[in-house]
Amino acid sequence: MSIFKRLFGEKNKEKQETSKEENVTFSAGTMSQSDLDKMKVGNVITLGNEKEAEVKYDSVWIEASDNPFKIRIFDCREYALKMISTTQNSDVANNFIASRNSDGKEYIGKFPENGVKIEVNLNFDTEGKQLADGPVFKSTTMEEKWDIYKYANFLFFVRSWTGELVYFTNYIPTPKGFKVDVIVVNDTKIDEEDPHFELKVVEFLIHSYVLGYPVPHPIPKVLEDHENIILNYSFSMFGNRGLYASYE
Repeated sequence: MSIFKRLFGEKNKEKQETSKEENVTFSAGTMSQSDLDKMKVGNVITLGNEKEAEVKYDSVWIEASDNPFKIRIFDCREYALKMISTTQNSDVANNFIASRNSDGKEYIGKFPENGVKIEVNLNFDTEGKQLADGPVFKSTTMEEKWDIYKYANFLFFVRSWTGELVYFTNYIPTPKGFKVDVIVVNDTKIDEEDPHFELKVVEFLIHSYVLGYPVPHPIPKVLEDHENIILNYSFSMFGNRGLYASYE
């Protein structure tokens, strides 16, 4: 039996072909701390000509035996912590700015489009502390790519630039913390050759964005093993929380 259970109707083929982020563009590069401090959200920046903007980042594969995670990881830290992102799309910039004041209640009762349910078993140790209702993580800069909210024992994972609700999970308190046994995701985003990828993303978002642990994020199996491709994916998907990446 498939681990995916349909929640709502048939696939909307037209929606599958149109991504909400198609019109989102970002430029990225290094800046001095003084220049960075002067920037406002949504500013468009120029980082010199292409040759000046070319920077070689110290990003390398680290074998499982040489890191505490005990899996082969790609070190993205220098790239993740030095890059900045802005948008030339005023609608995206305005949406990002306006949503900084949102408490996320508008997502209550909503699910990702074309939602399917994935049954999982994810446990999180918070030493018995429970997450309070409301925002559990809010992006303060455009280098942080997610807003996460909790209401009525549910978690909502939202892209901070677009406001898209990407993941929805339950939240079950446990003596040590909480667990998640249901994830809802847009089924058009599921790769049948890599069916567990989405649950790995949710697990990473909770560990990194909610609990603050610097753990590796997953890389899609279809993504080419090339330094620039991995770095660009890591930053666009996870921003400055994408410190390490792994195919495992």
